[in-house]
Amino acid sequence: AGLAGLESSEAALRARYLGTGVAITEPLPLYLLQASGLVNKTPPAFSKAVEEEADVAPRVLSETLALFADKQVRLLVYNEQTSGASTDRALSAAKANNIPSVPVTETLPDGQHYLTWMAGIVHALESALTT
Repeated sequence: AGLAGLESSEAALRARYLGTGVAITEPLPLYLLQASGLVNKTPPAFSKAVEEEADVAPRVLSETLALFADKQVRLLVYNEQTSGASTDRALSAAKANNIPSVPVTETLPDGQHYLTWMAGIVHALESALTT
């Protein structure tokens, strides 16, 4: 029964922002983004390299940063539990181009219930897209 509210929030996001381009640093949020109707525009080689803690090829980094400069995406979703030069560059590019960033985590934060955690992320996505 608790999932119904989360699914309803995802459906509302989907109805309002279906097809909207977003960027990610890692594949972590992809299921949620897809369920919400958002389209990941990030080059797969970028998020794969970040996830594997490998260097991102200069061409791939350039393509990723262009997503922000060219306003091809409305927000950046990043894993706040990891960091690195490529993630930092993406966050800086988003900020420099007034594109909001939404942090997500791999693990349930202490003291939170799963549904509250996920609802908070969906709310953060909606808030970021509304700005």
